[in-house]
Amino acid sequence: MTTIAQSAIANLKEAGLGDVLHVPGQQTYQAREDSYWSLTPRLGPWAIVQPRTAEEVSQAVKALVKTDGCKFAIRSGGHMSFVDAGNNIAAGVTIDLGLMTQTTYNPETKLASLQPGGRWADVYADLEKNGVLVAGGREGLVGVGGLLTGGGITFYTCRYGLGCDQVVNYEVVLADGSIVSANATSYPDLFRVLKGGHNNFGIVTRFDVNTFECRNIWDGNVLYSKDSTNEIVAALVDITEDLAVNPVSHVLAMWGYLPRSKEHFINMVLTNLDGVENAEPFRKFLDIPGQQNMKTTTVAKKLVEFLLPSNRFDFWLTLTFRVDARIIQRVAAGFEKMIEEIQKSIPDSNFYLSLVLQPLLKSWAQHSVDRGGNILGLECLPGDCIIMVATVETESLETLNGAGAPAIKAMFDDIEAYATSLEKNVDFLYLNYAGGGQNPFQTYGEENIRKMKEASAKYDPTGVFQERVPGGYKISKVN
Repeated sequence: MTTIAQSAIANLKEAGLGDVLHVPGQQTYQAREDSYWSLTPRLGPWAIVQPRTAEEVSQAVKALVKTDGCKFAIRSGGHMSFVDAGNNIAAGVTIDLGLMTQTTYNPETKLASLQPGGRWADVYADLEKNGVLVAGGREGLVGVGGLLTGGGITFYTCRYGLGCDQVVNYEVVLADGSIVSANATSYPDLFRVLKGGHNNFGIVTRFDVNTFECRNIWDGNVLYSKDSTNEIVAALVDITEDLAVNPVSHVLAMWGYLPRSKEHFINMVLTNLDGVENAEPFRKFLDIPGQQNMKTTTVAKKLVEFLLPSNRFDFWLTLTFRVDARIIQRVAAGFEKMIEEIQKSIPDSNFYLSLVLQPLLKSWAQHSVDRGGNILGLECLPGDCIIMVATVETESLETLNGAGAPAIKAMFDDIEAYATSLEKNVDFLYLNYAGGGQNPFQTYGEENIRKMKEASAKYDPTGVFQERVPGGYKISKVN
């Protein structure tokens, strides 16, 4: 163990955190490493410290900052899957917020207070007991902190806006260890940049979030063969164009491939937010022959069942384009070509390919304005769009780097070039879907970049969250 590592551990113990400090070889240390959703960010830090309160987060930050040369990472759920995502670190210490998972509801203010280490499946289950819900994550194991500081597309974004737009107050630990409340009247500039600003300004230890009445949803999926591509593309374009005026639906279009079973499928995930069975906006999807699995349920129950495969090496990329059936058809064809290219290199390997398309609406920007604004730059969107994210998951890092990742990159280059040729490419990258080589902040717009840089200089003048927390997307690296 290096001298810096020894000093960091000593300083954390001196700060009174010895009972929540874990080092390699200890059972809790290994359990926390194994609890990352993906194998990719399991990096083996010098130590893991698990604060239980904002005050202990403050003590951890002070102890690590005073350790010359010590770098650190910040983990909430640990769901981001690339090495430099910022939720773990090899040569440094990880501040793991996994003991800060409490969800509370105040019936007088109608606000839910969420700690950053909570998982959305648990958050919803707790809130549904009170008859309320929040606009949060759509996969059960995603952490509260990462989703909300990255923006947060939710089941309810068409109706209420992004998850970060529902936050009315942040309790946040700054670089000097001070604990402040950032909201519309206190630290309003910090409040604004925390809505989509990732890990650049501090460690959020509590999110106070607007709630709404909990209702049953009508939800499920329809599995189609790839022969239904044309009909699905047409239906997806129609419902996307309808969502701004009829925000009662949530849709995900998912292309998937399992090589061992040679199974190639299209999976439409459909949710009516008001629990209406056979809802009219879904009619075109339901009329296409497929295997329907729809039922009346709740968001909490849905998330118990809707968990992405874990314990694999993962690679993601994202891009955005204007709604256009021609581009979606190109995406479907590109997915086929990607399968063929990967199979040339690893025909018998156990890998999983998925591609997801979902709406990104111009109207989301107005939801943000109505709630004080965020920093993502949605106001710059030229119109209604589609976000595309593709993933390759493998059991071998060699397979991932040798064939999977290059095939996805090649497909994305083709789609981007084609969308550009139609003047339909959109310069926006959703941070929570971005890959390690992408730069979402560069797409937020000049004014928002300026605000983020000013807030970073004001609240972190020594650059702790730029240099000492090297993982994630850094506003200091944006031109």
